[in-house]
Parts: sequence; C-alpha cells; structure tokens
Amino acid sequence: MYIYSNNNKKKILGAVYRYKNISNKRKNISPIDEYLQVSSQKYKKNDSIKPHVHLKNKRTTLSTQEIWLVLKGRLSIKIFDTDKTKIKNFILNKGDIYILFSGGHSLEVLSNSTEFYEIKNGPYKKKVKDIEYL
Repeated sequence: MYIYSNNNKKKILGAVYRYKNISNKRKNISPIDEYLQVSSQKYKKNDSIKPHVHLKNKRTTLSTQEIWLVLKGRLSIKIFDTDKTKIKNFILNKGDIYILFSGGHSLEVLSNSTEFYEIKNGPYKKKVKDIEYL
C-alpha cells in the first residue's frame, strides 16, 4: 500500500508492505525512480539466483530514505506530509516493512522486546546536519 502526499497527489511518501503479501518470485515494491529499491521474494527449495556482482555505477542521492523491518513485536508509525502535517498512522507487526521515501515520521514501540531493522541510504556523514525535529 502506497501512502501519497496530500499536497501532491502523485508524490509517494512511502510504502507499507505486509509479510502475508509476499508472493511467488520477485515483486518490486519501490517505484523505479526512488533511491531505495525494495522487492519481496519467495522461492521454493532448489530455486536459485545466478551468481553475480553489481558493477560500479555513480549514483547521487539528495535525501535520506529509511526502511523499518519488524522482526519481533509491534511498532506504531506516524507519517507526516512534506509540509510536516500528520497524515497517517498505522501498525507494523512481525515481518512487516515500511519504506519511507519522503516526508517525516515517528515511531512508537507497542510491545516489550520489539526488534526491528532500520536501513538508510548512505554514506553517513557525522558532521552534516540531516535531521530536523517536528
């Protein structure tokens, strides 16, 4: 499920993808022009992906995008539009993922021992301010 900006109905702020929706083979979740490219994949025993490497390819990113993948527990996610107004609230359960392409966010842990991955595009530059609290 994509979450769209209220200010620009064509702008995708993020994507919620539920674990139960992973289907056979590869499904691209991210729009092709986003910095973070995410797909879901489900294979059977003895399926394989051919050995490969990725060639060097200069890429320029202008914003930070994030992913939260819940391993255990539950998270409440609030999404803020590009003008910093709250537009959506939802819960991620075990196996669910949220991909933030733009806008703002907050997270609240809803259960004890919640575990999740947070993934961001980089590189991380310690001395560059890249966050503004709402």
